[in-house]
Amino acid sequence: FTHWGRKPSVEQGFITKMNEHSESLGSNEWKVAHAHGYSFLTNTSEPYLYTWRKMVEGKGCKLIIATVLKDAVGHSISQSKGRFGQNGRYGNMTIDEYLAPLEPQNGDQRLNFLTQLDYLVYNHGPRNTYLVSKEEKVKRAMELLRRHFDIVIYQNHKKFQELVVNITGWKTDDIPHANVYHGQLNYTQRELDKFRRLTYANGDVEFIKA
Repeated sequence: FTHWGRKPSVEQGFITKMNEHSESLGSNEWKVAHAHGYSFLTNTSEPYLYTWRKMVEGKGCKLIIATVLKDAVGHSISQSKGRFGQNGRYGNMTIDEYLAPLEPQNGDQRLNFLTQLDYLVYNHGPRNTYLVSKEEKVKRAMELLRRHFDIVIYQNHKKFQELVVNITGWKTDDIPHANVYHGQLNYTQRELDKFRRLTYANGDVEFIKA
């Protein structure tokens, strides 16, 4: 199942479904869960990951947690696609206004988009409530990956596919090229430099390099 939404209560629904999935898992089947927006706040709900792994492995099965990451700056820029103009969510908002919550002095403000680092650690929950440094955020993200993630791939969907097939024994199938933006992204050099500077300042580049 894929579970997501636009309000904090969504997480409880995801947790409930994961409990049901883990409890009802048979010895000869795979179940797939896709955590998305608001569905799981890793930083504060980490204990559930231990619980689900214990439940699944207690049945003699394997819990495989996986993610695919991409270039940090490219990801930040790509999140702006379709956001502006007449039909965009942010209308006539400027790039400076759009990126303002990423400024280091605004470390606990809700973002207009989520960087990979903030998505992994906070998802759409409260962001950096204690105003920790970017180094501390990266440290926490790497801690979560090491403790709980079995597969972490960087920009290689083919490798991700191969690993999933090898683990599950499923038949190979092509991954459809979906969720594609066919419009144009037109930014000035100053705006691109700002995307780059603030992505670095947030810790995302260090996170990917780690």
